[in-house]
Amino acid sequence: MKIGILCAIPKEIIYFDLPPNSAQTLGGRTFFCKQEESHELIVVECGLGKVNAALASTLLIQQFDCDLLVFSGVAGGIDPEMEIGEVVIGESLIQYDYGALNDGQLQVYRAGSIPMGAPENSAEFSLDPEIKKIIKAALPGVKMGTILTGDVFLQCGETRKALFEQFDGQAIEMEGAAVAQVAEQFGIPAIVVRCLSDLAGANGQKFSYGFLNTAAKKSFETVQTILKALP
Repeated sequence: MKIGILCAIPKEIIYFDLPPNSAQTLGGRTFFCKQEESHELIVVECGLGKVNAALASTLLIQQFDCDLLVFSGVAGGIDPEMEIGEVVIGESLIQYDYGALNDGQLQVYRAGSIPMGAPENSAEFSLDPEIKKIIKAALPGVKMGTILTGDVFLQCGETRKALFEQFDGQAIEMEGAAVAQVAEQFGIPAIVVRCLSDLAGANGQKFSYGFLNTAAKKSFETVQTILKALP
């Protein structure tokens, strides 16, 4: 299987041990090719945000013919039951900043749909059921849940609380649901793996780089387990 691996920042991609002589540059992004187990991996640091993630995802599919996209990285935790260092895999992904703003309230719609009238479809992009079974068998204790994606770096306890109450989500980040949207458009599955590096401003806590490396490595290790389990 040919698998596209995306990371947003250098601290996330560094663990993939990329061969420099395999580098190809497209669209301002550098793609690395490597063989791992029975899979051919195409690995890219896509950059932050939904547009960068969508650009890299499209190139992975159209230029490299990837059959599956996997995102590995860190996220902020918004579920009060979860702690820094815990991993969550996106069972559903929502672009929480896409919709219609009326009287100060944002009605969230499925990304790409017309944000008018009653939403016709769920806002969620869902994990492929067969891949979900494989992940559960390989990682029986892993948390699967809702990951929220938006072009905002969240460090606000009040907003964190409101988003959890609205979506019952576990993590918040800036790329995952865009990857899932592109994958769906091309008819291939996507897996988003996140390890919590911070708690998105809970109790007035501000972001610290102290847990970033540990969280990025744990996400990488989780992805490695999934890759070994895939056929």
